Amino acid sequence: MDLQKNKLIPKLTKLAIYFVIFWLIFLLGKSLWQNWVLKHSIGKLNEQIAVLEKEKANLNNLILYYRSDSFKELEARKKLGLKKPGEKVVILAVSSASPALPPSPSPSNFSEELKKEQEKITASSFVPQIPSWLLWWQYFTK
Repeated sequence: MDLQKNKLIPKLTKLAIYFVIFWLIFLLGKSLWQNWVLKHSIGKLNEQIAVLEKEKANLNNLILYYRSDSFKELEARKKLGLKKPGEKVVILAVSSASPALPPSPSPSNFSEELKKEQEKITASSFVPQIPSWLLWWQYFTK
């Protein structure tokens, strides 16, 4: 019995050493994999940060432009039909070959134009709801 005990102890120690070595290699591989995944995630996040910073810079430039006097003047000319004091406005006649342009809004007919635009928006915003089963039926039967 002692002889078997003497042979069993070295085998168990070898097995324990192999198990510890295998476990250490497994832990090392696991930590290397997690490190790679984290670096990959950090790279993607850095790319997203760069894109968002560019968008932020563009939006800041737009904000500066919208706050500028030149933008306000341009919008007042386009949408309200205003002009500078002493400035003369020239109206060009449109030939019959080209499509007729809608009249530009002026302070005198601005409220009428606003009402017309609101009516267009309310008329176009009403979209009848078609049941989904009918849409599928039309899709498969065409």
